[in-house]
Amino acid sequence: MNKKLCTAISAALTLVLLPMAMLSGCGRADTAPATPAPTAQAAPAETPRPAATPGRQDGERFETTVIVEGMEETVSYEHIRNEALGFEMDYDYEILERRTEADRELFLALGEDPEDPWNYFEIRRTAGDADSVTAGLSANFSDGYETVSAAPFTFDGAGACTCINVSGAKDGKAPAGSLLTAYVIPADGSCLVALVRCTFESAGGFGVRANAMLNTLTLIG
Repeated sequence: MNKKLCTAISAALTLVLLPMAMLSGCGRADTAPATPAPTAQAAPAETPRPAATPGRQDGERFETTVIVEGMEETVSYEHIRNEALGFEMDYDYEILERRTEADRELFLALGEDPEDPWNYFEIRRTAGDADSVTAGLSANFSDGYETVSAAPFTFDGAGACTCINVSGAKDGKAPAGSLLTAYVIPADGSCLVALVRCTFESAGGFGVRANAMLNTLTLIG
């Protein structure tokens, strides 16, 4: 993978999300999707955790447990409350570096090159309805990947959303072995977009943990 490709993916998200500011009213769905192979990172943790506990302060740290590959694991979480983007959630500060920017929350796996990361996830907010945001993202992803599929999905905290699974990198368009999952979450006339990116080899580790964290996401207001 190279720096230009990483920058291109971030730019594609921005180009898709910003023009949708005139759209409103996000669609909702109730049924969980079938996850196409090999995008194992699209599945949530095997035993869902409760949503992020309301009332925690931004930066508050605590311990809890999640199920990873059939085993109970104690994790060290830090609570996030981002009023500007309108959400709160918990993340594992022992395996991720949090970077708060004006238009997103970015979480890098420790040891990743910030300029060219392999394993990370981010959360952005955009005005627009879920169908339009999903269509725009899918069109951009299809330029670099063979398989792009969207289906309903439900988080414990954020509720119904749309999950976009991406795999099958095209030669010269995307890094071999890379996987993407994007969640388009309706949020009071706009949407949150959570993008998880990892390698096929790390889908069962980083990918599962990222989804356990996203399962704690709760909308503010």
